[in-house]
Amino acid sequence: FFFFFSSRRRHTRCREVSWARRCVQETGINAEYMGISIMITKVMSRQGALNACRFFSAEQKPLKTPLYDLHVKYGGQIVPFAGYLLSVQYKNGGILKEHHYTRNACSLFDVSHMGNIRIYGEKRYDFLERMAVADVRELKKGTAILSVLMNKDGGVVDDTIITNMGDYISMIVNGACKNKDWAYFLKVQEEEFARSAVNGQLKLEYVKSNGLIAIQGPRAAEVLEHVLGIGDSLNLKKMGFLNATNHVIKAIDAECMISRCGYTGEDGFEIAVPENKAVALAELFLNEKCGGKEAVTRMAGLGCRDTLRLECGMCLYGHELNETISPIEAQLSWLFGKRRKAEGGFFGYEKIKHQLANGTSMKRCGFITQGMAAREQTEIIDLNGEPAGKVSSGSYSPCLKKPIGMAYVKVPLNKIGTKLQAVVKGKPQPIVISKLPFVKTNYYRAQAQSSFTLHQRILYNPNTVSYTHLRAHETSLHLVCRLLLEKKKKK
Repeated sequence: FFFFFSSRRRHTRCREVSWARRCVQETGINAEYMGISIMITKVMSRQGALNACRFFSAEQKPLKTPLYDLHVKYGGQIVPFAGYLLSVQYKNGGILKEHHYTRNACSLFDVSHMGNIRIYGEKRYDFLERMAVADVRELKKGTAILSVLMNKDGGVVDDTIITNMGDYISMIVNGACKNKDWAYFLKVQEEEFARSAVNGQLKLEYVKSNGLIAIQGPRAAEVLEHVLGIGDSLNLKKMGFLNATNHVIKAIDAECMISRCGYTGEDGFEIAVPENKAVALAELFLNEKCGGKEAVTRMAGLGCRDTLRLECGMCLYGHELNETISPIEAQLSWLFGKRRKAEGGFFGYEKIKHQLANGTSMKRCGFITQGMAAREQTEIIDLNGEPAGKVSSGSYSPCLKKPIGMAYVKVPLNKIGTKLQAVVKGKPQPIVISKLPFVKTNYYRAQAQSSFTLHQRILYNPNTVSYTHLRAHETSLHLVCRLLLEKKKKK
């Protein structure tokens, strides 16, 4: 590999296999290239070298997702990302248009580069809770939870969505980390659960045969309902955020795993579909008009996916999370269930327990820039010019129409309203620590009460009933008026 990543042009040769191994593990580059001598430009940090590894890997040919031909058909700007060829944006859209369209209607994202790991057997809970901080045992069938996989030093190996599918546990992991995660799972199995694997009490499966399609936006449920068809048994109104089920989509004659989740802050679904049916399903979404004159769903790329998640304050592995950052520093203490905080049992517990009790010196926070966008690794200083932290992610917010970002900042400078400076192109510019998320999330909450209960609220306490309640329960205007008139007569 030849990496040119600095204007200094001072090169150093790295022949240590152990260092190369770490680069391979952290970037997802195939292990077959690990022994090659690496010529790297001298950079200011090891993270910079890893970024170079992510950017330049000409020796490894990117793979194609099942939707690659669809990206080309719709004019996608194709780039290598996480070992795959994916689209940053589309010719009839662009990042800003795709961003706003997702917030207001429905967009389709190809996330087939993500990894899917399944865990079977009666020891699956013991195995997973050794690495993940979630209370997996209490996870009900058909529900999911966001969690992180821990290393022994209290850092984050990866972030993941864990779903209890009844007979097995399904995990979605980051595309750039999936090879590393799989190797990590096998290592833990060999070191601590070898007997369980031999006895059939634990089985790991790396799923390679599925594509993964995400439809995101306030009209995503409407689109999916029309694709499923009239009379379909899946009731989306009772399917809340982070719920999942295996369901046959009749239009493509295939069983898919449908999860109500996403990475945009909007309502939406991720559908794991057999590879040979992925294009057909995507085309159904993209052609669905929902009773109107034009198709509701449009293609969206990696560019707006990043700005959408940043506006909602969501972490991106390699930026806000890595193997040296703890969940407590990342302001993710809410990931730990009460039992897990008390009992531990996961790697790095002693460090987490100490940080929960005593705090940390650095914490993740949001900020708004009063100038140019401050990008990743931009230095942050206080008003006296003293180092205060570094930017982890930064971009322009299409909704707020101003630059925003997230950073790791020294405590107590991470407090909301604190004025600091970001050194952009050698010039300090003002930033203000801001509350996360920058833009309110719009996750769907399933019906938690019967229509009868809602009707009683209309009669006796109408001020507590919002339009959202009425729409969610499909309460007709006629019924509302009748109930209110009845109340007036009683008075």
